[in-house]
Amino acid sequence: MNSVGILGAGSWGWALAHLITKNKHKAVIWTNDKDVAESINKNGINPKRFYEFPLTGSYEATTELKDVFSKCELILIALPTKAIREVIKKSSKYIEGNHIIINTSKGIEITTGKRITEIIKEESCCKKIGVLSGPNLAKEILEGYPAAAVIASNIKEVQEKAYSILHSGFFRIYLSYDIIGVELGGALKNIYAIASGIADAMGFKINSIAFLLARSVSEMVRFGEKFGAKKETFFGLSGVGDLFATALSDLSRNKRFGKLIAQGKKPEEALKEIGETVEGYFTTKIAYELAQKMGIKMNILHTIYKILFLNYELPLALRELLASEIKEEF
Repeated sequence: MNSVGILGAGSWGWALAHLITKNKHKAVIWTNDKDVAESINKNGINPKRFYEFPLTGSYEATTELKDVFSKCELILIALPTKAIREVIKKSSKYIEGNHIIINTSKGIEITTGKRITEIIKEESCCKKIGVLSGPNLAKEILEGYPAAAVIASNIKEVQEKAYSILHSGFFRIYLSYDIIGVELGGALKNIYAIASGIADAMGFKINSIAFLLARSVSEMVRFGEKFGAKKETFFGLSGVGDLFATALSDLSRNKRFGKLIAQGKKPEEALKEIGETVEGYFTTKIAYELAQKMGIKMNILHTIYKILFLNYELPLALRELLASEIKEEF
């Protein structure tokens, strides 16, 4: 039995714990909430996330980072992006050469514009690094519906270890070497899920949503290629796959956030109502700043930025978007 560490006991961290234990491995879950840790250790129930789906099999929860890194070779990060640098910095004294750290969170650090795998490299000695991403709505995973994800790393051992731990008959793992593309795909799609939520709440029909998502993919590709990602990655699980799931499902907190904005809520009010991290809100700001700096044309991103951070009214923002210069599609 392999012990697999999970940093974070939120929705996705809880789904990962179920995937691991169902595959007959032990999940060692780190949380900074003592009450959550005690509840998990007592009866396998996470009182704050999906308490109706208790863990079975082998697991333990801890509030000590040392416990995770001393017991596990493979560690999965499932934390809000804004918390990751601090947690990795605190963990650095426990990280050794044999550790494998895989990012499963989907964001860009708002203060630096760094991807999470870049943060891991900066704050630790870890060399075996990867990223896991795909159309993975936590509740559907917990309910046992088929799903898939892609693991990207430039080290074969990292790919193989993640595959052996997570792959199953209902959760398929595909392999990639494009860390940048897989990581950016997972982060950027949250922006366009917010746009989809806005469009849905405004009563737009399928033609409009299809138009929106197709052009969203084009923007993701332009952004990714500028930072060294491969174009084809954005047409896979971590690009269009994740975008479709997040933009079309009301299980997506980013889409729900967009719907609340379209209903007249201020961003702060919508964030409070969602009650969990809405990565797309923060990613919109840093992605817009990076796009401006790098000269990347991203009309939809710019529109969402104006709505969320410049207090543009929706009708005005939409008129400006639809009036933007028309060029060749590709």
